[in-house]
Amino acid sequence: MAPLSLFFSSLLFSVALGAPAASSGSNLGRDLSLVQSFKHKITVDPSGVTKNWTGNNVCNFDGFSCAKNPNTGNNALSGIDLNGFGLEGKGLVLDGFLDKLTDLTFFHANSNGFTGSLPKDLSALKWLWEIDVSNNKLSGPFPTGVFDLNLTFLDLRFNEFSGPIPKEAFNLDLDVLFLNDNKFSGSIPSNVGSSPVIYLTLANNKLNGSIPKSIGNMKNVQEILLLGNDLSGSLPKDYNIKNLTVFDASDNKLSGSVPEGLCKLDTLGVLNLTSNNFSGTLGPACTALLKNHVLDVTNNCIQGVKGQKPASQCNH
Repeated sequence: MAPLSLFFSSLLFSVALGAPAASSGSNLGRDLSLVQSFKHKITVDPSGVTKNWTGNNVCNFDGFSCAKNPNTGNNALSGIDLNGFGLEGKGLVLDGFLDKLTDLTFFHANSNGFTGSLPKDLSALKWLWEIDVSNNKLSGPFPTGVFDLNLTFLDLRFNEFSGPIPKEAFNLDLDVLFLNDNKFSGSIPSNVGSSPVIYLTLANNKLNGSIPKSIGNMKNVQEILLLGNDLSGSLPKDYNIKNLTVFDASDNKLSGSVPEGLCKLDTLGVLNLTSNNFSGTLGPACTALLKNHVLDVTNNCIQGVKGQKPASQCNH
């Protein structure tokens, strides 16, 4: 996701800080000290971005954005964008850094070498709307500290997070939830259908069990990516989704028939169910999607469709 503009950051900051500030002083001095300590941990800086991190005004540092606090009239460090900088270092962790920058509205730090996890306590970051820490070296269980935030965007892709995905993740008021390419395991929580997300990506983890029926009730969702897991059972039959354009559950162990209710969603542009164990025959709506190259059911056990598994691998 592209970094927020300074204008938009300022707008978010104004909205977020509608409540009275805890104090009337600026936190820029504190934040400068935190950034300087963080800089000392960096040993790899391929783009030389930290060469600019000098002087006493953190607002002038590359990757840092400031906006006026509407309650105090003081400038505040409102955003950090370290995306793609490739920063690495021994002990380059977010704990003790991110959780102390209490004026942030966004933190973008994908494609770096952060280790550890997200801080356990993020409750002081009342205005933080977006976290992108994808493509780092983060690990451990799902970072539950995010449950204390008012996030709209959470991107944890391409890390080493493991264990179950807590049901609380789907209670967040998110537009975007990217959890793909980690090591999350266990089943998809049954309350997934209550999530307001537009984009849900759980692909390439170690999730198992069936896909909850409630997934058909996701009112805002446009893309659902579940590919590359160990999901089994049948797909839900009923879908009350108005804007779904992409549904990808390929490379799992799903079985049963392809539900007509899913194929009848007229907004679908991609329905990828390849490399599963679907069987039976396709209904009229699914057949139409197959002819229009919207539906792909290659490498299944569906009768009358080309490109299926050998009969020896299917139990009709």
